[in-house]
Amino acid sequence: MAHISGSAGDFPATSLNEPIHGAVVEDKVPATSWYALALLALTVFFAYMDRIALSILVQPIKADLGLTDGQFGLLSGIAFAALYSTLGIPLARLADRGIRVKLIAACLVVWSIMTFSSGLARNFSQLFLARVGVGIGEAGCVPASHSLIGDLFPKRRRALAVTIFQTGTALGVSGGLFIVGTLGETLGWRYTLQAIGLVGVPLALLIVTSMPEPANRSMRSGNTETAFAAISTLLKRGTFVHLVIGFSLGSICTFGISQWLPAFLIRSFGMGMAEVGAWVGLTSVASGIVGLIAGGLIVTRLAARDPRWELWLPALAFLLVTPIFAVLFLSPYAWLAITLKFVANFASSIATGVAIASVQSLVEENRRATAISIVMFLSSLMGMGFGPAAIGYLSDAFAPQFGNESLRYALLASCLLPFWASMHFFVAARDVRKLHADKAD
Repeated sequence: MAHISGSAGDFPATSLNEPIHGAVVEDKVPATSWYALALLALTVFFAYMDRIALSILVQPIKADLGLTDGQFGLLSGIAFAALYSTLGIPLARLADRGIRVKLIAACLVVWSIMTFSSGLARNFSQLFLARVGVGIGEAGCVPASHSLIGDLFPKRRRALAVTIFQTGTALGVSGGLFIVGTLGETLGWRYTLQAIGLVGVPLALLIVTSMPEPANRSMRSGNTETAFAAISTLLKRGTFVHLVIGFSLGSICTFGISQWLPAFLIRSFGMGMAEVGAWVGLTSVASGIVGLIAGGLIVTRLAARDPRWELWLPALAFLLVTPIFAVLFLSPYAWLAITLKFVANFASSIATGVAIASVQSLVEENRRATAISIVMFLSSLMGMGFGPAAIGYLSDAFAPQFGNESLRYALLASCLLPFWASMHFFVAARDVRKLHADKAD
């Protein structure tokens, strides 16, 4: 087996997904790969900041446009997820065929413009359409980024590279909450959305002019597999299917809570937007980054002994999340709720980061972006789409009985889903060793 050379585009003749028996493989990663990873992490930072922005601006938007919790749940959920999930698979097929850097840059421009347009909306329909546009733009980002990471990093560095990439999501959520919360109190919600929308365009120019596009190994090996064939093959694997279901169930809770937690703290504890943005942002960034990196380091060590740890670790983390979230939403104190948010976010970051990274090991290189897009498709529909909307409508339904505290109990109702998700990860882990053995043959 040939050694990995010092350039981003040179790779072994055989797949890096194959086990290495008795060969010495150089794990040195060129600086261009780290530079590309930094740009990808920065891109996903802006993606998640634009995605999470409405959650901190919920109160002024509702007051200005006269919206209910149910309508706002549609804005932060279905409006974004509808085309985000639908377009993810065709855009992923483009990524699997080697069109990645230009795709990421183009998507960044689209969602930045649509975020800017969100600040111009004058009614529910206009804001709904703008959020659909944000989802269209972001649809191509994550699958194409995973495809690039798979070609930029050797197998034994991919789990760490993916978790570093995932820190961009944690920073986007946490930093976005702080930035948007602070701007929202000083500029108002409209100018805030316009401002954060504009800053993505210069990054898109930097990506298209400076990010390396490594040779795609699946293209070099003559990949002519159709999208239908790739999807059909993946969906016949029980391990992959249970991973997708488990990840999606966990996403209903984690995405739903991420969208509604700021509003919960504002309503139940009387906190201001900037205060909530600062506290939730600080706890999210600290726990999210530490959880993602810790998960990557832990699974790298444990999976070397038994590959089932790539799925056991998310299962255990989701089990831990369930009671923590339950106590969080029953808490009578803001400081306790924020503390428990830190612990729950740490555990859920381990679960989601490791689960996404495990896809790199479970599928072939020519199906990598497609596999990620399937995961994102269902988790987006269920998590980003159904999660915030369901919590919003539950809050409206509970309002006659619980009044201003209706959101607290709607959030509490979502806390059983991580437990259900963990069961699917345990089931998925049963056939992992056989799957790796089959791929080695």
